Amino acid sequence: MSKNLITVPQLKAILGADNLVLLDASMATPLPGVSNDLTQGFIPGALRFDLEKVFIDKCNALPHTMPDANLFQEEARKLGIDHNSLVVVYDNMGLYSAPRAWWMFRAMGHENVKILDGGLPGWKAQGENVSELEAAPTLGDFQANPQPLKFIVADELLQRIASAEIRVLDARSEPRFKGWEAEPRQGVRSGHMPGAQCLHFRTLTRQGQLKPESELEMLFSSLNLQVSEPLVMTCGSGITACILALAADELGYQDIRVYDGSWAEWGADERLPVVADPK
Repeated sequence: MSKNLITVPQLKAILGADNLVLLDASMATPLPGVSNDLTQGFIPGALRFDLEKVFIDKCNALPHTMPDANLFQEEARKLGIDHNSLVVVYDNMGLYSAPRAWWMFRAMGHENVKILDGGLPGWKAQGENVSELEAAPTLGDFQANPQPLKFIVADELLQRIASAEIRVLDARSEPRFKGWEAEPRQGVRSGHMPGAQCLHFRTLTRQGQLKPESELEMLFSSLNLQVSEPLVMTCGSGITACILALAADELGYQDIRVYDGSWAEWGADERLPVVADPK
C-alpha cells in the first residue's frame, strides 16, 4: 500500500470527514506560454491551493519558490487546515503539480498529507461528480514546523556537486537536459548541472498515475542509484522535481531534497557551471 497516494475509492469513502482538507493544486500556467484550463470543476469540498500567486515567495523573482514559514502558516490556516488535518491534494493534469503541494507540506512538518493518484481526471473517469464552486473555507490552527533538509539552495548544491557528495536527478526532458532544445524561459542557458542524470518526470507516470513500485525501481536502478544515497531533485522551476521526490519516497529513499530554484535559477546564473552534450 502506498504511503503517499490515495485512490479515488479511498477518497470517496472519507469525503465529509471532520479532519479532511481537500486541496486543488492545479496550475494555470504549468510552463511559460502553456495554459491549463482551471474551469473543469472541483471535487466536492475542495479548496484552491494556489501555487502561482499565494503559496510562493513573493519577494523572489524566480517562479514557484517556497514561501517562508510565517506566510505558509497564515495561508494554510485560511484554508481551514489544522495541526491534525488529513490534507489530500490533487491537480487537473493527473499527477503534475499536486506533488509540489505535498512536498511543501512535508517541508513545513505536516506529514499527514496524501496525493490523489490520477487527480481530477481520475475522479471524473470513475463517474464521480464535480462542483463548479470551491468550498467555503474556515480558519484553521495549522502550525508550521520547517524542515530545512527538504530543500537545497544553489550555493550548497554547487559545493556538494564539486565534492561528489550527492546524486542530482533532473526531471526535464532529455532534449532540454542535454542542451539540444532551447529553454522556455528567456535568458536561461541550455544544458544541465555537472554530474546530473536525466529522469524525465513523464517516465514515472502512466495515464496521470504514478507507475507501480516495481517499474519505479527499474527506472531508479537503471541510474545505479542506492537507497542510502543523498538525492537532489531538480527540474525547470521546482514543480516536476517533486514528482521525482514522490517516487523516491515511495521507494524508501531517506535523504531527498528539492532544489527550489531549479533550472530557472541555475541556467540564468553565469557563475554556475553548465554542461551541454554534443548531438
